[in-house]
Amino acid sequence: MDVDKRPREELHKEQCLSFVKKLWAADTLAMFHYPVSATEVPGYYEVIETPMDLSTIRKNIEQGKYTTDGEVENDVVLMLSNALEFNEKGSQWHDLAKQLKKRYLALASESGLSFDADQAFIPTKKARDDESTLRKAEKKADEKLEDILQAMEKDKDIPLEQLRAMYARRTPGNEADQQNSDYSSGRVTDDSDDEVSSAEEDTSGGGSSSGSYDTDEEDDDSLDSESASKDDDDDE
Repeated sequence: MDVDKRPREELHKEQCLSFVKKLWAADTLAMFHYPVSATEVPGYYEVIETPMDLSTIRKNIEQGKYTTDGEVENDVVLMLSNALEFNEKGSQWHDLAKQLKKRYLALASESGLSFDADQAFIPTKKARDDESTLRKAEKKADEKLEDILQAMEKDKDIPLEQLRAMYARRTPGNEADQQNSDYSSGRVTDDSDDEVSSAEEDTSGGGSSSGSYDTDEEDDDSLDSESASKDDDDDE
């Protein structure tokens, strides 16, 4: 009995569900039936960034999350590629995934679907890494922009001169230079005050000494006068 081939441009729900059922039966190890358990398979989700399984594909078909048959094929190929990437060559899981990748087109045809392996799109690991790097860079740029906007929001009501002074103080080295400048200015003032005080003390001391010298001269004159008077009395 010939089976009519159906185009990829639209979703044929019943045929896609039949296709998933055939894959389910062909999975003799039941490795694709449900999502991989992180407990049973440690490290799986550190290697596989986009996991996929048959129960998830069936659920997406039933809930109308696919719009074309090709989207179903893409997820089936993704599921098989994940298994080939994670499991070691020669293991039973790797061998089964390789067998199903060769058989899935025939199973799709038996279900009334027309798939083309060349049209299936599965991003390579490098493409996924590049996309991840781009998303991280965009996130970092968004966070930086948000910080700038928040800073502007806080500063917008502050006068321009005050903003300039505030940002100048935030510049490394400016605060230390300002402190050194203030210290130098204060030191010059203190030295000037000390010099003035010293000069006043010297002036005061000089005046006192001169006064004492004049007093001594007056005492000597008085003694000379008394001596001369005594000599006159003796002559008489």
